[in-house]
Amino acid sequence: MPDVPEINVSASSASDVDAAKRELRREMRQLRNGLTDRPERSAAMWVALLDRDDVHTSRRVMVFASIPGEPETASLIDLLQAAGKSTALPEDADLDPSWPDLIVVPGLAFTVGGHRLGQGGGWYDRFLPGRRADCTTIGVCFACQIVDHLPMDEHDVVLDAVVTD
Repeated sequence: MPDVPEINVSASSASDVDAAKRELRREMRQLRNGLTDRPERSAAMWVALLDRDDVHTSRRVMVFASIPGEPETASLIDLLQAAGKSTALPEDADLDPSWPDLIVVPGLAFTVGGHRLGQGGGWYDRFLPGRRADCTTIGVCFACQIVDHLPMDEHDVVLDAVVTD
């Protein structure tokens, strides 16, 4: 498991943070793509996620449509809808950040404290600050994607919790 030092960003170290993030993204994509049992791991993750009180009390859940290598969310969406919850995807063009009660967030790496390394596009870091104060954010990943530290920028949003398989 890569142990990447947490870096506080200043003008002179921004390129160091970017380089550290790029390298960790490469390593974590390779690790994640090497998993041959993603469906089973995803199912275990959804059991753990759905057992949380904050998920039980949420009515509107924003979840992501998985890309290759990520936890497989099609079954999660079905489970949430079967439990009577409304779901939305980030790609829903007019999704207002104040809509969800709960946001399930993907990532390439997380710390147990909720720090996240995303794909690098910054979509969640732009979207999440607009959410309601009572909206819970939960990162989801495979256990091998948990690291001790992540390089962080000032704009990186820390999540409320992380759930693994």
